[in-house]
Amino acid sequence: MNERHPREAVEIRLRMDPTVFGGALLILLQTVVRAGIVFPSYYWQDDFHHMELARRLGLSQAFLVRDYSGHLEVGQYFLYWLIGRGAGLSFVPAAVSLLVLQIAASCLLLAVLTLLFGRSPWILLPFAGYLFTPLGLPVATWWAAGLQAMPLQIAMLFTLLASIRAVRQRSWTWGALSVAGQAVGLVFWEKAVLILPAVLAVLVLVEWAGTPFGRRVRLLLAQWWLLLPHLVLLVLYPYVYLSVVDSSSVLGQQTHDVAGTTSEMVFRLLLPGLFGGPWTDAGGENTVFPRIADAAAIFFAALLLTVIAASVWLRGTRALQGWLLVTGYVAVDLALLQIGRADFIGLLVRDPRYITDSLPIIAIGVCAAFSGPARSRPLPRWVPRTAGSGSHVVPGIAVLICSCLLSSFLLAEQLQHRYSRDYVLTLVQELDANPGISVLSTPLPTNVSISTDLPGLLRAVGREHELDQPGTDVRMVDGLANLRPVTVIDHSLEEAGPILDCGWRVEGAWVPLGALPDRRGAQVVRVGYLTGQDATVHLKVAGYEQAVPVRSGLGYATFVVTGRHGQVSVRVTDVATGGICISDVVAGAPWPAE
Repeated sequence: MNERHPREAVEIRLRMDPTVFGGALLILLQTVVRAGIVFPSYYWQDDFHHMELARRLGLSQAFLVRDYSGHLEVGQYFLYWLIGRGAGLSFVPAAVSLLVLQIAASCLLLAVLTLLFGRSPWILLPFAGYLFTPLGLPVATWWAAGLQAMPLQIAMLFTLLASIRAVRQRSWTWGALSVAGQAVGLVFWEKAVLILPAVLAVLVLVEWAGTPFGRRVRLLLAQWWLLLPHLVLLVLYPYVYLSVVDSSSVLGQQTHDVAGTTSEMVFRLLLPGLFGGPWTDAGGENTVFPRIADAAAIFFAALLLTVIAASVWLRGTRALQGWLLVTGYVAVDLALLQIGRADFIGLLVRDPRYITDSLPIIAIGVCAAFSGPARSRPLPRWVPRTAGSGSHVVPGIAVLICSCLLSSFLLAEQLQHRYSRDYVLTLVQELDANPGISVLSTPLPTNVSISTDLPGLLRAVGREHELDQPGTDVRMVDGLANLRPVTVIDHSLEEAGPILDCGWRVEGAWVPLGALPDRRGAQVVRVGYLTGQDATVHLKVAGYEQAVPVRSGLGYATFVVTGRHGQVSVRVTDVATGGICISDVVAGAPWPAE
């Protein structure tokens, strides 16, 4: 027997599997495009919170098993600990993990499509839509969102692949792998409870699409050996979930205009995104997509109706089973969003993060709508010729990819969180350039993070800094992360001393300066001093004491008293003779001076 050279064997295999080869090229192109968008991105919002906890709590139960806004995401937190705790200022480790997860999901979807529909080149058209749709960009550039959505897609597709093989081969090994896939999905995100319904729907509506309905029911019942472990897992999971998560925080919220918000999500977000829209960046911000005009929404809806009509004309009523799969999964996705995020639904109607898991199912459903035998009636000569030739699918794929890339490049900058990156890098540079100054802990800009504070942000990127220390040069961070001197506004205490040209003569005994009321928010006390010798100024608020060394001369000493109220007193130590003059005292909210 003649042995072939390995290179020749590869070339023959590629010639035999042009669909797989074409799919691999599409994945490669998507990876290149995604890399150009993902690597310039940066950490944002929840990322800083999870990275800070990963550093502070380590690989502990307190970090891994916790309720976060109604989510139980042990797997996600493990990846934050594994990758994020040592990333520092660099987004590269996060970007690489997002790209790897997307490649895994893409390869699994290609495997599922070829398993279900064979090597037809036409499956590459919906596959290209999945790969390049701008709907997938928010979870590609935001680490927290990507660590939710991508493991769910991977677990769903792996479970689906294993389940189909288990059914076809009646293999216990593939059955066990399918259960393992669902279990991994549940470890990452509670939304993985949708995996089993998705698998059942694909089996009934796609795998057995040409079988009479009664026989499908019998076939489904015959798979009890495969489905029973999945069902046991789903029955046990709520006990674990509810033992950790307070479901009242996300359930029972008042719904708002369900019909209107659902219509917005479908016609102004989902449909345009499936065809590569919205082709504009007007009104877009971060993960919120641009606003779609009425004419554009009507156009995309008409485009979908045309595709549905074409599938029914080509494949008859069998095509409706594929569209039922798509409609059913999207409907469940939207219902969960309406129930679990009713309080934020006005914002989320233009945010595709919570429907990203539907994209693989949509690709499968579209392929199913155009699969199977053609209708038994005379068709134009071009129909079978077009449907049977792989060359005719290339222009369609090219047009769809160009449409998606146009929107992707328009949206890229708003999805890369550049303000967050610039804020963090500037802040670190400012702290490095001013190592001896005291910095106040102030709230972060909402476009950086609303889930952590300034100390948490610095700990997250490995630059811990002791904040809120008293001093004679106290600074605070402005909206551009520049360190500015502190001035005091919204005064809660303002007094001048009784002695002309001195104020209060302060020595070793406590001297009362006034009283602070109980107020919310950051609060500082600033005292003016005049001294001919170095000294240490002590300030006490209702028993809470701080000290600041001061140099000979005049100036201000600032003390952080956030959350304190009561009598304010001052004394000095470390003076050779006599005391110093405290000219005045002002308390209130800190504000960055010009």
